Amino acid sequence: MDVRPGNPLAPLLDYRPALVGGQGVGRYVRELAGALAALDGVSPRLFAPTRQGARRRAPGGARLFAPRLPSKPLTTFLGATGLGVERVMGGADVVHHTQYRRLPTRRPEVAMIHDLVFLDSDRFVSPRVSRRMSAFVRDAARCCAVLLTPSDAVADEVAARLGVARERVVATPLGVDHTARTAPDPGVARALAAEVERDGPFIFTAARLETRKNLGVILEALERLGADAPRWKIAGIPGEGVEAFEARVAGSAASERVERLGHLPEGALRAHLDACLAFVLVPHDEGFGLAPLEAMAVGCPAISSDVPVVREVCGGGAELVDPGDPAALAAAIGQAMGPRGGGRAAAAHAAQFTWARTAERTLAAYRLALG
Repeated sequence: MDVRPGNPLAPLLDYRPALVGGQGVGRYVRELAGALAALDGVSPRLFAPTRQGARRRAPGGARLFAPRLPSKPLTTFLGATGLGVERVMGGADVVHHTQYRRLPTRRPEVAMIHDLVFLDSDRFVSPRVSRRMSAFVRDAARCCAVLLTPSDAVADEVAARLGVARERVVATPLGVDHTARTAPDPGVARALAAEVERDGPFIFTAARLETRKNLGVILEALERLGADAPRWKIAGIPGEGVEAFEARVAGSAASERVERLGHLPEGALRAHLDACLAFVLVPHDEGFGLAPLEAMAVGCPAISSDVPVVREVCGGGAELVDPGDPAALAAAIGQAMGPRGGGRAAAAHAAQFTWARTAERTLAAYRLALG
């Protein structure tokens, strides 16, 4: 590709997560692609062959390759022949690996590393996943011109633990302005209002149900609150370790207060944030802390983990507790049952995090990789 001044820069993004995931990495890829497409002089290419997923529309002026085909045989073929994924997209200047899988390419590469909680450790993920993801980040550290992270705290950790020069690691904080585009589902909002009037208040969690999210400490906090505990609604799909959590709930004195909601559409998620006492999520570690920041953005009190990344991102707008201290969490939940305060300041802080800013910093990283 010709990247001389005046020609649009053509980054190729692994867009598969955007088609198969609503939150997390899927949210990051979908919003980033749209924000990049809105920039002058950028023409994104989105690589997304997959049998899964219903959303197959390209944001803005992006070029989307999304046939309903299994991606593994296609990427294996492109790698074995030395063609690279850019060949099916009409060329690209730089290839952006958005998940912990590397696409075959002959172009300069950048990779997003969301966190390193898995690195040489099966404490929060299975040994198989730990080995695969650890191998990816080490490979990326060797082969990619630039590594992206969602926060400076993770950037510092990536540089130190992977032995990469810090100037090759670029923090591109995520955005939360998508929350302003999401209206609460009116039917869900009415039902929740009636439910709160009838059954009392609830706290809300939206996350994949997996070991690293540390959901057991929330259950223990509710047990400590006893009869004064609010109800707990959990939205999210099952992940690694969900069986142990479900067994823990089944044997808990607070089990009748816990409601599993499964996957919720975005309008329903917003309605729950508006109706709950507080959004509560206290994972052992985080790469960015998007969920509590989203809650802050709509004026919902947020309780999260007192870890470096969340301190950096939430900037004092959330109540932070030690993720290993259920007594402190119980106290924070009890405090949330009182009058609300500080919502405007938290929302103003969250408003600084826009996807346009994410795209601009990512574009700067692409240019660094090409330079």
